[in-house]
Amino acid sequence: MQDVNVLVVFQSRFGSTEQLALAAAVGAVQGRANIRLRRLPEGVDEATDTEYIAPRESDALWADAILVGMPAGPCSLSTGFERYFDSLKALRDRGKLQAKIGASFTHGFAADALIAAMHRAGLTTVPETIDPDALKAARLQGRQVAEAARALKAPSSV
Repeated sequence: MQDVNVLVVFQSRFGSTEQLALAAAVGAVQGRANIRLRRLPEGVDEATDTEYIAPRESDALWADAILVGMPAGPCSLSTGFERYFDSLKALRDRGKLQAKIGASFTHGFAADALIAAMHRAGLTTVPETIDPDALKAARLQGRQVAEAARALKAPSSV
C-alpha cells in the first residue's frame, strides 16, 4: 500500500474551525495517511502564532491531497486563503498539482468559495461529507480524502 500525504489547512477565529481541522486530520490518519496541519493567520496579530505554522509551498508539493477549512460565515475567501490559492495556481502552472485531491471541511457559502478556488488552482475535488454532526462529517471527510488520494495514486490495472 502506497503512502498518502494529506495537508490540512485551516483558518479559525474562535476555535471551532480548528476543532474541525483536528477532526479532519484524525479522519485522514484513520484512512492511513500522513498528515501536516497548517494554520493560515487571520491577520497581522496572528503572524507569531506558536501552535501552528503557516502553510508553505513545500507542504503543497508534499501533499497528495489538500483539505481546507475556514469559518463558515463569509461567502468570499479571506485574504489569507486568496493568497494561498494564488500560490497554488503558480504551482499548477508549473505542472506541480497534477493528480492532487482538494476538499473542504467547511459548509455553506464558504465551502463553495473554497471549492471554486481549488478548481482554479487545478485540484480534483472530492464532494463534502454531509452529516448533522460537524465533527463527525469532518472526520469522515478526512478519511474519504485519504482514500481518494490513495485510489488516485494506485497504478491502473487496465
